[in-house]
Amino acid sequence: MGFTKENLLSALLGQEHIKIFWKDGDRRFVGANRAFLDFYEFEDDSAIVGKTDEDMGWHIDPLPYKNDEERVLSDGVTISNAEGMCIVKNEIHHIRASKSPVYDDDGNIAGLVGFFVDVTEEVLGQENLSPEQKKDGLTGLVNQVGLMDEMMVFQDAYKLRNLDFTCIYLDVDNFHETVDKYGRDFSDELLIDIAECFSQTLGTGGILSRLNADTFLVLHQIQRYSQVDILVSRLDLALNKVGYMTNAHVTPGVSVGAAVYSEAGDIDDMLELAEARMNENKAERRKAGITSGISFKLEPEGMQAAVKDND
Repeated sequence: MGFTKENLLSALLGQEHIKIFWKDGDRRFVGANRAFLDFYEFEDDSAIVGKTDEDMGWHIDPLPYKNDEERVLSDGVTISNAEGMCIVKNEIHHIRASKSPVYDDDGNIAGLVGFFVDVTEEVLGQENLSPEQKKDGLTGLVNQVGLMDEMMVFQDAYKLRNLDFTCIYLDVDNFHETVDKYGRDFSDELLIDIAECFSQTLGTGGILSRLNADTFLVLHQIQRYSQVDILVSRLDLALNKVGYMTNAHVTPGVSVGAAVYSEAGDIDDMLELAEARMNENKAERRKAGITSGISFKLEPEGMQAAVKDND
């Protein structure tokens, strides 16, 4: 059959380690190869077609990527091996990306094609870390070591471009009682299932970490408390799946507390504020006899006034 353009295109798109995508003149995705879709755990390209990077929310600071693509589309330049980061499977990955213009039959720029490779292991190697050192051994989520690094990325984006973010404490109620009643193996499986349900719910814009035995923490790009309410409601719905996953009639209860970075102005203060609100919520749930699901309203004094919604 010989060497053809079709063969070449098929070989390029079939690369397992190179994530290839193409966009129209408005920076909206038109398609991507299988490696790209698998990287973000998409079944097909319907999850991205017609959307921009900002719509997907996988860049904590999307402006550098937007600027690069606008240069490609307006000036016809090629961007090569640009260092960057994106959120993948609820953790930050380091990438190296290249983008080039695509011309129509009349010689006009009609869109762009790009590709990137995941260089996370290379970057961690330079820091004398392995990916496993930043992962929780039970759930595979980011652990406290990894979380602090990723918090710095969010904080830098705030200081550089005023991109606010939120942290949410999620503490499993009565976990020690669950261990005593059902045993360690069941309780570990319960935590794994909770982590999986929360991870699927967060989508592409959030980081999920396990802090200790029964406490999870979410870092998310959402900047308004009305959006926090929506996300927590989705997490509550996700908890209903856990009982089916464990093959037991167990719907765990989770106490919640949230804080937006700008109302604290410091990572430690933000974490302390969110944890205090989580403890308040836990005390309220105990007093009300609530043992399952999430009951959460953003009503602590001063909370709504601290960061006003701009709907």
